Amino acid sequence: MTTFYCVRHGKTEFNLNKIFQGGLADSPLLPEGIDNAKKAGNYLKDISFDGIFVSPQKRAQDTAQNIISSFESPLSIQTIEDLREMEFGEWDGHPEENYHHMEEFQNLVHRPHLYDPSEFGGETFQTMIDRSIAVFDSISQQFPNGTVLIVSHGLTLQSTLKYLDGSSIEEIRQGRFLDNTSVTILEKETASEKYKITKWNDTTHLM
Repeated sequence: MTTFYCVRHGKTEFNLNKIFQGGLADSPLLPEGIDNAKKAGNYLKDISFDGIFVSPQKRAQDTAQNIISSFESPLSIQTIEDLREMEFGEWDGHPEENYHHMEEFQNLVHRPHLYDPSEFGGETFQTMIDRSIAVFDSISQQFPNGTVLIVSHGLTLQSTLKYLDGSSIEEIRQGRFLDNTSVTILEKETASEKYKITKWNDTTHLM
């Protein structure tokens, strides 16, 4: 069985100010984000990881570095391009409120199966999920009996993990969104193609 410990990056300036922060935008971690990443590291430090895989975006890279700073013998971080956040095209880096009135914003938030960002150069949910699933499948083949750490992004993890667990694209935005520096555990049985979420949005280490 492959066990994935999936961590959303720490809280950033754009998170605080509700600015689109997809695969084409970045902003620094807040002091709170740094502190909570270290708390996540302390929470995870006794787990023997076989690999650490991180989005190339700076907020994820910085989160991962702060996590592994608590580890006694940390592994090297492997940067995986396809763990980046969903791309919002021309919306990236702009305040969310600029688009609240638009149908595609409402589809993004409430009707993901209808979301079509082609007019502003964004990614569809299916495109983002497909590239992310390829990463999880590759890692599970590399570590069929291993335990790995993934540091990525809210929408990428929310969508991909729920989809792998059996949710349709229509359903992936339902329920609680992943908090910054939360831990979600996904498992894949070696002899099966099926994935299962065994812990969702664990924030007990942040209390």
